[in-house]
Amino acid sequence: MASLKQLAFRMARSPASGSLVRFGFAHVDRLLPLTTLDRSELAALYRHPRPCYGSFHHLAVPLRAVPDVFALAHPRHAGLRANLFALIASAQRRAASSVLVNAGPRQDVGQVHFHLTDGSPFSDAVRSERLTWPDWDEAIRALASVPDILDRYSAGMSLLQDAGDPRVRLI
Repeated sequence: MASLKQLAFRMARSPASGSLVRFGFAHVDRLLPLTTLDRSELAALYRHPRPCYGSFHHLAVPLRAVPDVFALAHPRHAGLRANLFALIASAQRRAASSVLVNAGPRQDVGQVHFHLTDGSPFSDAVRSERLTWPDWDEAIRALASVPDILDRYSAGMSLLQDAGDPRVRLI
């Protein structure tokens, strides 16, 4: 029989659960079956419930309902982005890590979330030289201006910051 944590994770990955997942992070994140590692006013860092990269795999998640990276780019989320990216930077100072955010079919859960790991996610992916930004905030804000972004989104895309490199690349 599946544990409550396994059932919750399976349910969170279903396409119909996006609104419920966003509500959970925005209003009752302390009740979610996740281990909190760090927290700020508008974001939290959790241990990934099913780690698949490296010796550690964490999730940085806004504590507001934000479905994807495009919604995160909205000007009303400027403070949230700053808070989230400060939490991610703090985690990276404690342990060198790559940071990845998925979109489209690669995003399993209906709430934007960033993966932090010492592994190399999508190690075989080509890192774009043309679609590179100096930091996370610029990458998120500029994403909608990429000419073929809807095609990339439909195919499944990710933004990746390799450990030790401040640049963010579209992969």
